[in-house]
Amino acid sequence: MSEQASGWYPDPNDPDTLRYWDGILWTDRTMPRIKPGLEQSTLGAPPQPPVQHQYPQNMPYPGHHPAVQTRPMIAVTPDGQQLSGWWRRAAAFVIDNLITFAIAVPLGWTWLSPWVETYRDFISDTLDAGRTGGSTPDVPSALFDFPWQFGAVLVAVYFVYEVALTTWRGQTVGKMITGIKVRRESDERPPTLVAAIYRFVVKQVSSIFGMIPLVSLLVGVFQIVDYLRPLSDRMKQSFHDSWAQTYVVRTDRRAAKAEQQKRSGDHTF
Repeated sequence: MSEQASGWYPDPNDPDTLRYWDGILWTDRTMPRIKPGLEQSTLGAPPQPPVQHQYPQNMPYPGHHPAVQTRPMIAVTPDGQQLSGWWRRAAAFVIDNLITFAIAVPLGWTWLSPWVETYRDFISDTLDAGRTGGSTPDVPSALFDFPWQFGAVLVAVYFVYEVALTTWRGQTVGKMITGIKVRRESDERPPTLVAAIYRFVVKQVSSIFGMIPLVSLLVGVFQIVDYLRPLSDRMKQSFHDSWAQTYVVRTDRRAAKAEQQKRSGDHTF
């Protein structure tokens, strides 16, 4: 916007008064509009452009509050608890998977060990071929045949781990570390056993049905969409949240309320 030349202009607060604009700020100098048509008088200044275009957005004058840049409002539940952001949920998911995998490995080692040995031999043969200049060995077909028994053990461990902790306190270890928890839509209690099982099945659909041809592709795409949905959903819910009627929220409610009040006070309509 071009600079407004200094001169007398209609007072933004009083249509019956003129106030002097010094080219930078409004001054305290005022005068009444005592003559009809005086609002068209330039008094040595260029003609007055339309009012809605003549003033800078943050122009300070008595009684005017400069516009404050609006910050995004944080998402909260209907009763005021701050919803978790996507990155906290993703971090909790990674932590929980590492924990359950570490538990499942010794329990399913009987089935996993042959596959690990085949993989280790293939890597060793490949490195030896690189050092000696020999040809790279073919990838053993056994590497493409991951033991489904170990997959079943992994799913079972994750089921017990997540369902038990979610119904007990609404938090797995990953959620405890990242400061979030699962609660019901109706109140702050942890989900029911049925809701926790429902959430698990939807979340792990690709693990449960991943061994079925064609179906594995469809459920894999669905699971990706499910995990990404909180990025665009108004209530930050995945399908396994909305279908089970649960929210994933921050655990520090008082801090969330204080932040909400602060941002609401700064918001300019």
